[in-house]
Amino acid sequence: MRVTIRAFVAGLAVALAATTGVAAAPSAGAAVVDPADESQDFPFPGADTIALRDGSNKYITYGASTGGKKVPYAISGSGNVVGTSPTVAGDAMPSGGGAWVESGSGIWTPGAHYHVKDGVGRYYLFYTASRKNDGGRKCIGVARSQNPYGPFNAEDTPIACPDKGDRWALDADVVAGPAGAIWMTWRDGQRAEGAESALSVMRLKFNPNGTVDRDSDPVVIFRSDNLSWVTYRDTGGVAVIENPSAFHHNGSWYLFYSGNAWRENYYSTGVAFCGDRIDDGLCSPMPGPNRAWFSYSGPAAHLPDTMRKYSLPGNKRGPGAMDVYEARDGKPWVTWNYLADDSSGRKSRTGRLVITGSGANADFKVEL
Repeated sequence: MRVTIRAFVAGLAVALAATTGVAAAPSAGAAVVDPADESQDFPFPGADTIALRDGSNKYITYGASTGGKKVPYAISGSGNVVGTSPTVAGDAMPSGGGAWVESGSGIWTPGAHYHVKDGVGRYYLFYTASRKNDGGRKCIGVARSQNPYGPFNAEDTPIACPDKGDRWALDADVVAGPAGAIWMTWRDGQRAEGAESALSVMRLKFNPNGTVDRDSDPVVIFRSDNLSWVTYRDTGGVAVIENPSAFHHNGSWYLFYSGNAWRENYYSTGVAFCGDRIDDGLCSPMPGPNRAWFSYSGPAAHLPDTMRKYSLPGNKRGPGAMDVYEARDGKPWVTWNYLADDSSGRKSRTGRLVITGSGANADFKVEL
């Protein structure tokens, strides 16, 4: 019946286009008809999506190490519809993360970006891995390829790696801002204090040979110390915020991030308002420090209703690692992780980000 329903939806869209002359864009839900059904979602966590520039009009989504693949990827969607796919099409970085990475290390949260320099277009992955001979410390590396399917070639040294205590750098995301500046956000253990977590940003420089350098000093833009929901029933000793994803909309910067323990139902997505500059001081939590923006609402263990603004389509447990990006028409979409119903681990789901209002009064919802 599921295939029949999808075929009916697709046929209806074709018929509408034929009679009206206007292409009927199916929703992201054309791939996920029933929000409770996980069978069409990406079968890996840590997902990030970008439009392919290979003439196919499709999208590629990269994930964290899963099923023997270092960076599994899936192809989905068409035109202005990102879509989703349960099929792993290949491994973008089968050789791992480069000379600085510990042998056998997984690759986590690959942040994808496409950049053209001097007429040459390259795909980039900003990824997390364990640094060699450093007690499992997590650092952020950069790999590039002119082919979106890889193999991606990693740079010899990480672009962010703490040198104090047992702190980590992880969860890099890269976004283009106004005037062509390219920014990287990440969970920055180097600048975290005590039991808190810190999220930082810095501008990047892309060189003619394809390498990437820092183009500004890192600046902390968010701290976890006043966020009550990120420590709800978490006894880990650290107030965890991570997986930052910044984006610019109608003159304002916003920061999506995850909080609490990723293995638990309480893991959720927060939103912060950063004003007209991304590197100008701390962003302000929305709608305030005591509420996550997107969270699981039960019936199993969940954040109290007073600590949650919205749930997400399908109401899956532990929704986090939400990444914001644009479809080909410039409209915002998101991909986020959740705990699978069958306890098999984390999967990723795609939807449209619907934004109403502006500035600090903006509102965000997700539709399939």
